Amino acid sequence: MPFVKRDESGRVVALFRERTDEAAEYLPPQHDDVRAFVGATDSARDPEAEFFRSDQSMIRVFEDLLDALIEKRTVLLTDLPEAAQKKLLDRKKLRSELTRIGEILSDESDDIL
Repeated sequence: MPFVKRDESGRVVALFRERTDEAAEYLPPQHDDVRAFVGATDSARDPEAEFFRSDQSMIRVFEDLLDALIEKRTVLLTDLPEAAQKKLLDRKKLRSELTRIGEILSDESDDIL
């Protein structure tokens, strides 16, 4: 989906789930013509991009949750599969490096007055 039907001016006037004689042209759902037909504008939210951003922030939530569970000894790092342990430790190292870089860049002791 969707197959589109166009009017004489080329504007999309109908969407179809399946190909028909009057709607043989397939367009991806995010195509500008499809978005215009369903009333989506450039300022409308992009569900795919929003979902991806949500995934990125949820990773931090799960990471922080796991850290809290490990800190309380509810879960031991060694309870996790070796591959998961490595990924978590690698990610912790990256976060630590980014934090240090951020601290260096935001050091206010070098302000020029």
